[in-house]
Formats: sequence, C-alpha cells, structure tokens
Amino acid sequence: MSTDNQNYSIIGRITAYFINSQLTILVIAALVIFGLGAVLLTPKEENPQIVVPAAEVYLPYPGAPAEVVEKTVTTPIEAKLRELSGVEHIYSASQDSGAKVTVQFFVGQNWEDSLFKLQNHLYSYQDLLPPGARYLVKPVIIDDVPIVTLTVTGKNYSDNQLRRVGERLLEDLRSIPNTANLTITGGQPRAIRVDLDPDKLASYKLSPAQISQRLQGENVRLPSGDVSVGANRLYIDGGNLFQSATDVGEIIVGFGQGSTSPIYLRDVATVVDDFGDRTTLSRIHYRQDWDVSNPYPNSKAQPKGEFVTQPAITIGIAKQKGTNAVTVAQQIFKRVEALKPQLPPGITVAVTRNDGQTAARAVGDLYQSLGLAIVTVVGLLVIFLGWRESMIVAFVIPLTLAGTLAVGWISGQTINRITLFALILALGTLVDDAIAVTENIHRHFEEKPGMSWREKTQAAIGAVNELGTPVILSTITVILAFIPMAFVTGMMGPYMGPIPFNVPVAMIVSTTLALTVTPFLALRLIKIKPHADGSSGSPAIESTRIYRWYHGIMSPLLDSASRRRFVLFCITGLLLVSFILPLTQAVKFRMLPKANKDTFLIQLDAPLGTELAQTDRMIQDMEAVLRQMPEVTSFETYVGLGAPIDFNGMLRGATDRIGEHYADIRVHLTNKDARSIQSEGIVFQLRPKLAEIAEQHNAIVKLVEDPPGPPVRSTMLAEVYGSDYNTLRQLAKQVRQVFAETKEVVDIDDSVKNQMPQMRLVVDREKVNRAGLTTQDIAQTLNMAIAGAQVSTLKVPGELAPVAIQVRFADANRQSIDALSRIQLPAANGALVPLMELVTFQPSTVDQPILHKDQRPVTYVMGEMGDRSSVYAVLDQLIYFFRNPLPKGYWIQWDGEWKLTLDVFRDLGLAMLVAVLLIYLILVGQFRSFKVPLIILGSIPLALIGILLAFAVNGVYFSATAMIGVIALAGIVVRNAIVLLEFVGDKLKEGAGLKESILEAGAVRFRPILLTSVTTMLGTLSILNDPVWSGLAWALLGGMLTSSVLTLFVIPLMYYGDQVSYTRDRKMSELSDKTPTPPLPHLE
Repeated sequence: MSTDNQNYSIIGRITAYFINSQLTILVIAALVIFGLGAVLLTPKEENPQIVVPAAEVYLPYPGAPAEVVEKTVTTPIEAKLRELSGVEHIYSASQDSGAKVTVQFFVGQNWEDSLFKLQNHLYSYQDLLPPGARYLVKPVIIDDVPIVTLTVTGKNYSDNQLRRVGERLLEDLRSIPNTANLTITGGQPRAIRVDLDPDKLASYKLSPAQISQRLQGENVRLPSGDVSVGANRLYIDGGNLFQSATDVGEIIVGFGQGSTSPIYLRDVATVVDDFGDRTTLSRIHYRQDWDVSNPYPNSKAQPKGEFVTQPAITIGIAKQKGTNAVTVAQQIFKRVEALKPQLPPGITVAVTRNDGQTAARAVGDLYQSLGLAIVTVVGLLVIFLGWRESMIVAFVIPLTLAGTLAVGWISGQTINRITLFALILALGTLVDDAIAVTENIHRHFEEKPGMSWREKTQAAIGAVNELGTPVILSTITVILAFIPMAFVTGMMGPYMGPIPFNVPVAMIVSTTLALTVTPFLALRLIKIKPHADGSSGSPAIESTRIYRWYHGIMSPLLDSASRRRFVLFCITGLLLVSFILPLTQAVKFRMLPKANKDTFLIQLDAPLGTELAQTDRMIQDMEAVLRQMPEVTSFETYVGLGAPIDFNGMLRGATDRIGEHYADIRVHLTNKDARSIQSEGIVFQLRPKLAEIAEQHNAIVKLVEDPPGPPVRSTMLAEVYGSDYNTLRQLAKQVRQVFAETKEVVDIDDSVKNQMPQMRLVVDREKVNRAGLTTQDIAQTLNMAIAGAQVSTLKVPGELAPVAIQVRFADANRQSIDALSRIQLPAANGALVPLMELVTFQPSTVDQPILHKDQRPVTYVMGEMGDRSSVYAVLDQLIYFFRNPLPKGYWIQWDGEWKLTLDVFRDLGLAMLVAVLLIYLILVGQFRSFKVPLIILGSIPLALIGILLAFAVNGVYFSATAMIGVIALAGIVVRNAIVLLEFVGDKLKEGAGLKESILEAGAVRFRPILLTSVTTMLGTLSILNDPVWSGLAWALLGGMLTSSVLTLFVIPLMYYGDQVSYTRDRKMSELSDKTPTPPLPHLE
C-alpha cells in the first residue's frame, strides 16, 4: 500500500486534510449545535401540510329555478373559469335561486396568486351574469382548519347562554400570537326579535317593508362635522342608536288614518330581547371519571364512569401558516388556564381537539422509534465489530441525523411523521457508510499491528481511498433512487415530499462524515494489539472461516457452467412465482391502511325537510349506542350543523352541512396504547348498529375516519356522466344498487336528493295591480312572514358582539299554509286584501340541484369500505359494468381512493423506472460496460422475490409505503452489488485471477453486507406495528433478507459467467483473426 499523497484520489486527499485537522472538531461541534437548534426550533406537525389552492364562488340569482341558473349563470362562468391557468377541477351545483362553483387549482400552486387570478377573471367577465345575479368569492384556506377546539359546557346553562360565555373567552384568546380564524360552533346568538302581527299591520295599513325601513332609518348615528366655540372646535355627532329592546319598541312606524295619533312598533309587533330561532343543538357527553381538559393522555387510563350530558358550544382556533402547532397549542392552553378563574361558576372548558399534542406525540413516538433503532443497530455492531468500532458508528449516526435536520430547518422544512420515517428509512444506508469505512480501516490496521501514528494515519487514509469510489458511487445510486419521488403528482407529492428531501440529504451528510469524521475517530479509537506469538499482520483471508465457508459453496458453482445455469434457472423460477402472487391476489394492493386514531366522526343525513326535533331523536338513539362502547371516553353532538371542520372534512365538503336534517357526532377514544382494538375495528363494530337506526328513519349514516394520508372526497366515488340530467339521476340509483351488492362497500350515498314537497304561490298579476300592489310586495311579505330578516343591529352594554334586530311574523302566523292564507295586505284604496285573493297555491317539489364537474353534468355515488381494499371493490364493479354497460352516451369515471391509488402507484412506478435508468447510466460510465451494470441491477429483482413473498406470507396489503420501500431497496441492494464488484475489479487489477478475486471479494464483503442488511432490518422493526408504515417495514425486511443473501452468490455467478463468456469470445475472435481465409468456391 502506497502512502504517497500523490497516489491518492480526491477522496483520499479530503480524508488526509481532515484526519488530523482541528477543523474536524469544529465541524462536529457545528453539527451538534445546529442539530439541537433544528430539533428545538423547527415547526412540528403530525403530517406535512398539503396546499390545495381553492375557492368557492357563490352566485345568487333570486327567484330563478335550477335549470335557468345552470344555463344563464353557471355554464357561462364555468367556461370562463376554465380559461384560467393552473385550474385542475371545477365543481358546481346549480339550484333554486343560485349556484356555487368550486375552483380547485393544482396542488402546489401559489395560493395568493391563484386567488388573485380568480378574482380578476371574475371581475372581467361579470357582464356575463344576467340582471339580478352577482358573485361572491370565498377562499378555501387550509390554514383555517382549527388545531385546537375548546368545548365550553356547564350543567345549568343553555347552549345560548354558553355561547355568550364563549364569545367573551374567544375575544381573550384572539391576542395569542400566531393564532388565526377563531370561530364558535353551536348555540344561538342573542337577538332582538320583532314578531309582527299581520292583522294589526293590515289594520294600520302598514307593510313589513315599511317596518324594516323605519328600523333601519332610526338606528343611525353619523359624525356631522364640527363648529367653532370660542377658541376651540366642537365636534357634532348626529343621530341616536338603539340601546335596548324597549328603544326598538318605542319607535313610531306610522300614524292613524286621518289623525296624528302615532303608531308605535309595539302596537303592531311584540319586541323581545331573546335569542334567535332554534335551528341548532349542541352538547357534550363525557364519562364522570374522565379528565376533559386532556382527552388524549399518554397514560393507559381506561375510564369506566357513567356519561354526563350537558349543553355545549365549541371554540375553534387555527394557527397561522408556517408556525409550530405544538407551541401555539401550548400557548392557547396556558391562556385558558389563566382565564378559568374569571369564568362564571360551573363552567367547564373541555379540550376536544389538540393537534399540537397529536403532533408532539406522533413526533415523540417516532423519536423513540428512531432512538430504539439506533440502539439496536449499535448493539449489533458491538457484537460483530467490537465496542470501539461500534462507538465510532454510534457517534456518527446522530451527527448525520443532526446535519440532516439542520439542513431541513434552514430549508424551511417541518418535523413531522414523514420526516422521521424518512430518517428511519435511511438509517440502514447511513450505517453502511460508517461500517464500510470503519471495517476497512480496522482491516488495514490489522495488517501491521503496532504501527506509528504516522503509519496509522497513512493506513487510515489508504483504507478510505480504497473505498472512496464505490462509496461515492453507491451514495449517488441511493440518491438517484429517491430524487424521482419528488415528482409524484397530486396531494401525495407534498405528503411524501420529506422522503425525497431528507433521504438524499442524509446520504450526502453521511458520506461526507464517512470521509472526514469517521477516519478522524477511527484513528484515535481503533487499537490493534500485536499478536501473542510476536507475529504481525492479520491472517490471510484464505485462512478465515468465512472464506472457507464461502469457498465451499461458490467454488463448485464457479467451476461448473451447468450448475451456474441451474442456480440461475431456479432464481428465475422463484422470481416468476413471486410475480404471479399479485395476479392470484395472494398479495393484495391498497392505497394506505387506516391509521389507529383516537377519534372519528359520525355523520347523519336525515331526509331533506326533516325538522330539528326529529333529527335530534335519531341522533339520541345513536348516542345511546356510543355510551355502551367501553373504548369511548367522550363525544360532542351537533344537530342542525356540522362539527368543527378538519382537513378531511374540508375536502369532503363538510362546510355545507348546515340544515335541520344534518347531525354530526365527534367521538373520542381512549389512548391507543390502552386499547386492544384499533379505531378501525371500533368503527366496524359500530357501523351496523348505527346503520340499523338510520334505516328505520330512511336516513343515511356515515362513519368517517381520519385518513392516514391525503384525503379524498369519498373512499368509493363513481362519477356518472351524460347529457340528460334526469337520466343521470336514474342511472345514479342503478349504480348505487351495484354499490350495495359489492362486497364490503358500506355507508352508500348519492348526490340525488329526495323529492321535497313545496307549495308554489302563483300571483294573479291583474288582481295585484288592481289592488295597487306589486309582485314584490307579495314576495317581501311572504319572505318576512316565513324567513324573517335581520334589518339592523344594536350595541348592548356587556355584549362583545352586536345584537341583531330580526323582523318576522309571529310563530302562529307562519307555521302552516292556513296561517299564511289569513295574511292581509293594505290596498291602495285603504281596504284590506286577503293574500288568498291575490295568489293561488300550487303543490310542487323543490328543484333538484344540477351538478357539474369540469363543465359536464354529473351525478355522484359514494361509499366507504369495510374490511377490504377499494381496489378490488372497483375491479368487481368494472367487471359488472363491462358486462352490463350504461346506455350509449353515458359513462362512469372512478374517483376517490381508487384514482388516488392508481395515480400514486403510477407515479412511484415511473419514479422507480427513472431511478433505475439513471443508476444504469451512472454505472455504465463507471464500469465502461453495458453488461456489468445490468448484472448489478439484477440485485433489484432478487429483492422483489423477498418483498412479494413477505407480503404473501404475512397477509399484509401492499401499499404506497411498501412501494417506497421497494424504491429504497433499489438503491440499497445496488449499493451492495457495486461495492462487491468494485472489490473484484481491484483484485483483478492487482493481478489476481477471476475466480480468486470473486471468492476473496465475497469473503471480505460478506460481513459488511450482512451487517448493513441486518441493521436495516432491525431499524425497521421499530415501525413494524405502525398500521400505515408497516408496509415499508415488510418491504425492507423481505427485500433485504433475500437480496443480501442472493447478492453474495447470484451476482458473482452472473458476473463470472459474463466474464468467462467474454474471455471465450475474445479468444475465439483472436483465433479467427489468425486463421487463413479459405478461398471462395469456384462458381460456374
């Protein structure tokens, strides 16, 4: 071994610079400081944030039926919105009196730019709207999703009273830094109700419109300028604002006919300081022995107490973009604790969502898993390498992780579950760099025990220089395996984004430390004692047990072409058998398994038109079922409105769940460590019980679990397209029946609403005009009678929010058709005209919404999955519709989890294909051969054998995380093959024979390859029980087990056969060049 610096490659010179440099100590210190800073200061969240720019465009068109709205408003606006760049989908719903158009941009588009373009585009084309129509844009902001919800409850309080307490609490919480979008769900706000008496109005010849105008005109105060008073200016404030319900009742709304006697509002209406109409209900249920201030403790507490039920309202608090969910949540709870002494007696503030704690717990669990993996790996290395060598590796691994997290911190990344899974995934390859360098330095030190410091330094540099090229090359292959993952499309792109970022960064940091810090430590820690017999040098490789064992297996195979072919034939057969496993469904596919969460949502959709009290009775039956579940600790019920929104609900359209026929229950479970059953199993148990209750009332119930990855609109989603909307509605019912007949498809629903009866009032224009009235007078009177209107507000001392003044007819005059028919209107001649003389009532039905997706009419059929992958449910349905096609001109597109699965596996498959191609190009450049890189890439199919067999034997679904494991293995196993064949090439350059080189390379690399494989497998054991990422663990375990063993035998056999064939062909070519060319036969 030469020790001349001039013989070192650039890698050797880098090592020579750092191996005795004080700069190395500074590098170590910097990595430690920046790593700790990254751990403490990098924002933490449970999952990476997915930015989906979207906005909802509301298009009110009062009085227009759904078909008119579709043709004159929705369709023109959709056409113009499609012209916007970056728009992925446009959804719309046209219904009576208006439409809603949802514009969804591609994932990753700049949110502010997208909204700006949308606003400008709508403004430019507002002339397309018919007279009376307008537009309102409401952005859909992911950051508006609350990270904390606080449920305020009290035994002797109504939800209306609790809302007032919540409003005061909310105002105090607004000042917390980095919070945003504070909301209140539940309870009715305080209101001044003006209940008009239609008979009295008619007798005084007053109309509801006149009352509204008077209230608006009297509740005014405006600055009126200033006047000069001596040497000063006196500011004048004109007008007078209402201060109480009494003030409202005392206003004069008219005068008696032919007299100056005033008519006060109290003469024609009842003015009450109360709450608004009861349109919602909200309450909380929790066990008596459960700490509601910490619903998800880390302990294994299992409460057994009876449930307490109390009215409640819920405060939702979001965080600002880019801030740390953990610290923001902690600040919120700190403020709440400080405010508790100021709350009214008997008020309890329950924590019903804490994404900060969820994120902290998820990150903490993975920190523990990562630490356990490191300890396990180091423990194994102590056994195989010795404690000094293992301490080098144990020191370098945290430095590598610190450097990786520091780069992420500087780059604006967050620490989340995917970040830490990426580090666990990279652990095996990180260890390999340190192991390879440390083991090779150790081997060089053994060749000459008792060396001087200078000799040891040169030996260490030489050892690194010897491995430099294969280490760099293998690092590049691993990086190339992961970089294409950065181009995964859709919501899975940003969700998986931390993997193609962190793994390559970790590999670069690991390789850099392997060439600098590892030799620095090895030179000082590795001690080789002289042999007891006084001899020097390590024993020849041929005398080791590994060599003799390896020689005994490989030598007969290398010497016999027929044996080599037999081995390769068997491997090929095994590979074919493994590829058949997915076709026979011995290996099944799905997007992602359900995560074991501590919460899920129950959604009840009663028939359209169901009153609040009836919906509440249905939901109470379901509450009784929940009380019997021992795993349930608490739940909140919301009737007439949806539960506080989450990311999953935002994508599913849960913001539209407003109406007396809707109800939600947010269910909380005991800590997952305290349960013997996962949340998915609890949902399986509940679903048939709740479905039975729903069926009794012709309602639909859905149990919605938080998805482990990006959410979809529905797990099963069939989009039925065609030209005629009535036909689409009929086809939706047929598709729904197919859903019902498909195995394990549950919670089935469709977008076709039930026919809701309505009474249409047809105005007799001639009679109305003869009475001196207008159709608008009739419409305003009816609108005021039934719906009422908020005409103004007043500021009440002690109230934080303005109190609405609501004008409507009294309950007795708006609860039935008979009551409405008795309404009288003052005619122009002073006579009272009964409403029934001016209109006729015609029974009809409410217009069905007309839905579009990307400008095409569509109906939707939705469903969730039981204990089965949606992949196979959709396959069953595809076969059915292939045999029973829809009418010509109508077709089905499958969305939901099916499309997400196809897109993700397509993108990951393409990513792997690109990675293999890039690796091949790099290897061709290194080995200057087309065949040798193909032999090295042959290690990938060897890994696939173990992967597919592992999933078949264990009955685990092959998921997207398993595919990530396959991509990871493509880099890891190729890395082993590269180092192995590079060693063979080095021995050949030294003049050794082909067989000798292969045998020695296999024996020398046996232990490092085995250690890398075992450490990788041990590292993944820490995530084997994770429901979502167990697929990755099984892929790495199975793939590493087969590839590590087979790489040591099959790759050398393939290489040997190729070289023998090449040598034989070359000799034949040389012989043919020396043989005289025979003369051509004579042709006559």
